[in-house]
Amino acid sequence: MESVKKFLNILVMVYLLIAFLFLLRILSVSKFVALFDLAHDAAFYNRLLWVGAVLLLAELLVENMYIATLKRSLERERRQVSQLKSQYYDQQMAFKTQRYDQQMKTPAAPPVPDPVPANPATVPPSSSHYTGSAKAPEQGPIITPAPMPPTLPPQENPNLPPTDHRPFA
Repeated sequence: MESVKKFLNILVMVYLLIAFLFLLRILSVSKFVALFDLAHDAAFYNRLLWVGAVLLLAELLVENMYIATLKRSLERERRQVSQLKSQYYDQQMAFKTQRYDQQMKTPAAPPVPDPVPANPATVPPSSSHYTGSAKAPEQGPIITPAPMPPTLPPQENPNLPPTDHRPFA
């Protein structure tokens, strides 16, 4: 369809070029009248008009058919996209249900592993601060609380607007 459209566009351009050359009197109408054995110049212009009307009608029909095929292909592609989306959603849901079923079948693991090592005597201290045979006390992870932001009275808070100014009137 696209090749027919391009060919018809080329024919229309050639026709318009020839018509303008005749109308601007660059090409001689009398020579073409003699060449095609026409009675007079009016018959030549009449045929030129009919050729133009037929070309215009053909151009209109081809353009409408081309637009219709484009719309049809666009709608087909939209249906394919929605079908692929639904297939993807179905696969995703099947995967999620399969994963959920697997999680339900396996025993639940403890949420937080025990931070204390199982056998502390096997880990020798890197530097000995203690002398003697006494064991060093075990120390778990050190947890420090987050610093608290300072609390200021409202009159000293720098983020508030000053209260000593008069409001705009």
